[in-house]
Amino acid sequence: MPRNRTVIEIGFYGGLLAVLVGILFEIFPMFLPAAVADRIGNNSEGVLLALLLALWIQFARTDLSGSPREWPVAAAAAFACLAIAVFLLLTDFPTRFRTLNEAFLAASVLIPYVQVRRPLPPNLATWLSVAVLAVIVFGQRTQVVTDLAETLGVLVLAPIGFDIVDRGILDPRAVTSTRLRYAWYAILVITPIAFSVLEYGVGLSGVAGEVTRYAVRIAEAFLFMLLVEMYFAMGLGRTGQRSGVVSPEAPVQTLL
Repeated sequence: MPRNRTVIEIGFYGGLLAVLVGILFEIFPMFLPAAVADRIGNNSEGVLLALLLALWIQFARTDLSGSPREWPVAAAAAFACLAIAVFLLLTDFPTRFRTLNEAFLAASVLIPYVQVRRPLPPNLATWLSVAVLAVIVFGQRTQVVTDLAETLGVLVLAPIGFDIVDRGILDPRAVTSTRLRYAWYAILVITPIAFSVLEYGVGLSGVAGEVTRYAVRIAEAFLFMLLVEMYFAMGLGRTGQRSGVVSPEAPVQTLL
């Protein structure tokens, strides 16, 4: 229903914005225990990226699709995000502001990625995720790969989420599996918790310790994917087609 949809949209975007403001202006420590406020504060990049990309997918992508200004605007938006990321890196702002550079850097890559017309060539999404994962595996001891942990984590998960599991978000004609989607959501929730327990509770050493330390750094990538996918798939019903039944979104959207 239109009214329910509006409530969901306001709740989602308003909630993300409220959390982001609370983190950046240090409001949460005023009324929450320090441990809880710190935990919320550590998720600012994931919250910001979810806000940016959801706005783009819902309002810019559909409006631009197929128009002459589609790629000039998408390229300009990506460049603006990249410029902001560089600006934040070069400033002496407090860490809570400077750390947002990775969210803007990830957005500079994801905006063109999601703008591409769907469906993608077979297995392209899988190979993209594998390629980024290989960069992480072979370069995790380098400073660049360590510093870009959140961005690289997002680039591993995004092709899986948008073009393997929740394909209905970007392509209303795509056939999706409810079981696969819910299993994926469970993975997005359980994986960062498991790595956090291994890192701070168990304290692994050696190669296993290096893996868990890096995985803990990309926890916000899991949060980002969970927020965006659940908003569009469960909140707005963008689940594509299931068993020959067209999603409610399909009649009003063209193949993007």
